[in-house]
Amino acid sequence: MQLLDMHRLGVKINQFICGAHLRACISLKSIARGMQTQGFIDKGRSQSDLFRCEGSINPIVSSFLQKGFSDITNENVGKSLHAFCIKNFCRLSVFHTNTLMNMYSKYGKLEAAWYLFDEMPQRNEATWNTMISAFVRVSLYQDAFELFAQMRAQGFETSGFVIASLLTGCTSSRVMLHQGFQLHGLILKNGLLYNVYAGTALLNLYSAYGFQSSAHRLFEKMPEKNVVSWTSLMVGYSDDGYPMEVIKLYQQMRCEDVDCNQNTFTTVITSCGSLEDESLCLQVLGDVVKCGFVYDLSVANSLISMFGNLGRVQEACYIFNQMSMRDTISWNTMISAYARNLSYVNSFYCFNLMRRAHEDLDAITLSALLSACGSMDNLVWGSAVHGLVYKLGLDSNLCLCNTLLGMYSETGKSKEMVRLFDEMPKKDLISWNSLIAGFVQEGEYLDALTVLVRMLRRQKSVNHVTFASALTACSDPELLGEAEILHALVFTSGLHDNLIVGNALVTVYGKQKMMSKAEEIFERMREKDLVTWNTLIGGYAGCEEPNLAIKVFNLMRKQDEPINYITLVHMLSSCVAPNYLFSHGMALHSHVINTGFDSDDYVKNSLITMYGKCNDLDSSMRIFDGFVNKACVSWNAIVAAYAHHGHGEEALKRFSEMNKTGIHLDQFSFSAALTAAANLSSLEEGQQLHGSTVKFGFDSNQYVTTAMLDMYGKCGEINDVMKMLPEPKTRPRVLWNILISALARQGSFREAKEAFHEMVTMGLKPDHVTFVSLLSACSHGGLVDEGLTYYSSMTTKFGVPVGIEHCVCIIDLLGRSGRLSEAESFIKKMPIPPNDFVWRSLLAACRVHGNSRLGKQAAEHLLESNPSDDSAYVLYSNVCASSGKWEAVRNVREEMESSNVKKKPACSWIKTKRKVSSFAIGDKSHPQSGAIHAKLDEIKKTIKEAGYVADTSFALQDIDEEQKEDHLWKHSERLALAFGLINTPEGSGLQISKNLRVCGDCHSVFKFISKIARRKIVLRDPFRFHHFSDGKCSCGDYW
Repeated sequence: MQLLDMHRLGVKINQFICGAHLRACISLKSIARGMQTQGFIDKGRSQSDLFRCEGSINPIVSSFLQKGFSDITNENVGKSLHAFCIKNFCRLSVFHTNTLMNMYSKYGKLEAAWYLFDEMPQRNEATWNTMISAFVRVSLYQDAFELFAQMRAQGFETSGFVIASLLTGCTSSRVMLHQGFQLHGLILKNGLLYNVYAGTALLNLYSAYGFQSSAHRLFEKMPEKNVVSWTSLMVGYSDDGYPMEVIKLYQQMRCEDVDCNQNTFTTVITSCGSLEDESLCLQVLGDVVKCGFVYDLSVANSLISMFGNLGRVQEACYIFNQMSMRDTISWNTMISAYARNLSYVNSFYCFNLMRRAHEDLDAITLSALLSACGSMDNLVWGSAVHGLVYKLGLDSNLCLCNTLLGMYSETGKSKEMVRLFDEMPKKDLISWNSLIAGFVQEGEYLDALTVLVRMLRRQKSVNHVTFASALTACSDPELLGEAEILHALVFTSGLHDNLIVGNALVTVYGKQKMMSKAEEIFERMREKDLVTWNTLIGGYAGCEEPNLAIKVFNLMRKQDEPINYITLVHMLSSCVAPNYLFSHGMALHSHVINTGFDSDDYVKNSLITMYGKCNDLDSSMRIFDGFVNKACVSWNAIVAAYAHHGHGEEALKRFSEMNKTGIHLDQFSFSAALTAAANLSSLEEGQQLHGSTVKFGFDSNQYVTTAMLDMYGKCGEINDVMKMLPEPKTRPRVLWNILISALARQGSFREAKEAFHEMVTMGLKPDHVTFVSLLSACSHGGLVDEGLTYYSSMTTKFGVPVGIEHCVCIIDLLGRSGRLSEAESFIKKMPIPPNDFVWRSLLAACRVHGNSRLGKQAAEHLLESNPSDDSAYVLYSNVCASSGKWEAVRNVREEMESSNVKKKPACSWIKTKRKVSSFAIGDKSHPQSGAIHAKLDEIKKTIKEAGYVADTSFALQDIDEEQKEDHLWKHSERLALAFGLINTPEGSGLQISKNLRVCGDCHSVFKFISKIARRKIVLRDPFRFHHFSDGKCSCGDYW
């Protein structure tokens, strides 16, 4: 130990030498006179001044003989008294020496206390207790235990006081739980369990180490409980995150008429603030006022924090202004209250007032300021505070560095976060957890897991926060294996019963679409909270299982579990198709109104999204227009709703309005707008959005980058896609999927296959979306056998379950190649029931190959599920027309009229000179209509001379051949082509879009024009791009 032998090392403190023949102190007057002579007190003060304080005897001097140095509140006064005693050979009794030792230890002068102890000719139990407490006070816990062992060896009794001191040391060390257990055994052996000091200290030990159940059992057994005992248990529950238990204890304490002290009220007020229960907070405030603690400094500080948590900054400010005395904590708490309520300017204004008041800044002050800088808008302030951290020499403060890590994490500055982490001289668990959370927030999931691996390899301690963040990183479908490994580590770490970890496991399996596993974990969880229920419902919503989500929701209500806005947001997000609107969506909207959540902005935004996905844009707009102050989330919801519904132009218009109103754009704003541009194949708007993402700093955001690459892919700019893609080794699966899909649309089917195999070679597991893109490429490329092989390997080799989209691709694959009987057989053997897309795909194939029997069956299935489906009538009508069954065609059209079903009109559009021009079939409304039709006559003559012969089988009307040919030349894509040829320079490229599949005769016309006019023409229909050049098409005439 550090001090037991220091006197043998020559450490002497001359001013503390006590002679062997000390005589008793002669009188109070001699003490005073000696102190004045030695200059320990102001010589200008008379003896009477020393003895008297406001007309009475000075208590420090008058009580010296009875209390020794116990009442000394000024270190210099205590030293003066001791010096006088030494100079005048005043012999101090054991009692006075004990109080002197205690005084020196209180002021951190352990060497002096130890010297006195070592030189004492006689020691009593209090001497040993005082010295042991001195060691504990300066955190020399091991020395305290060694001295305690010597004390027991010399036969002194073990008292509750010394046990309490040692237990306090065990608690403060945070690493001496085993010694605490030993002391518990000693307490039982010596019958000290009911000693209020020892019992309270033991209670505090168990609470501090998180053994709340043990602490509570001990508390219940204590026959005598004082306010310290009650408060100690409360503090334990509060520190462990159980504020409601604190309130229950407080209520029980009040019922038993135990008076509270300032520490009790501080703990209770803090718990009320955590619960954010305004009614409860006001009741406790009433007790505080009634008991007269409202002006206590620590209680007032807690009240400021409480009102800050409640969002009542004005009340917090009132208490702050009424305080007669403030300390640094007061200012820090007020700054935090402003920051918590997003009043960032006031936070910094309060900070400036604090500096003017000459209050000492500390790490907590700067941490409070940094909490106001967790957004891109305030990052400049955060950087300034970081500079101040260096200026004040606080850059080695661990707590402050952790707060800086959190700030850079929240603002997406991962490079700055990593640099700061690497420069930190010390790191604790919070530092490592902050780094993992930062990577997760940025979507850098592999980096997050790499940090966890580093922690485990270095044998760093981990906790529930570590696993919760790491499991969040495994939400990516590519990381299922890692999620399962983490699940195993959770068990080996003994954290499988932790509520937060359990919630994270339910979340990750929900994200992985493994809801049976998620439900299994849910059922096994011993403790569930609102987050647990919401997580399970959210998992079913993410898997588009509204029926199961409703089932859990009803069970939740049956068990009287409370719901919040998140519950309803998840429920509304489960309704993603029109057929769910009437069965679930509208009933949920009614429940929202009945429960009063219709005023919640998050719920209203979810309603906008739900109605948008269910094709009820009118309802979406009504809710959107009902907002008084439209926030970014609301604008994002309506933009996404329009984009999802196919109204890309309106979506971009809304995005432009949003930008003009000064609303802060975020990554979701750009993602929704880029999706709209992608659906429109509007390259120019997409490029403008790309420029804006760079300007606003979102060009590296994962969501924005993904949407941007998808936009370039759907606009046919495969070269831009290739330029922007990261290296194959670092390319995530979602970007491989975009590449495969883009290549398939371009007609680069072999390249799409190669991309798939390269992805697998890189060790990435293909998913549901990968195979949809791959099978679609095989379908459009006529790669029938290869497509069937991929479909088979999807489940057997890669473990991807069959989805309805895969089945639609196979029907399309077989149907395009004319293998209709195989397509029919495949539908009968499908592992999932066929839907509208399956029958529509089969019906389209029947139209191409003229199979009216199978076409009729497909049409009947379509109309059975949706009698107002115009595509069913039109496709079947075309099947009949291509077979020459004109009577059947007339019957279909009459049935459409009687059912009030209208055909979706064909439309084509082209953009020239920053303006979009659209054309319907036979359109003559355009200002240049005369020139357009004249150009069409010119084109017809030119290509006929080049060998063009009209294929009138695509004119599906019961008219003569000449009329059929004339009808073909009214198709909307030909009108757009003629307009483009008139209004663009010779030799320049043209890009035309059409909302329906291009007909075969128009396809032939475009090939002729590309060769004769020496133009590159891109025609995009809903399924793919056709690149025409020099008389050829990229599709190879197979589409």
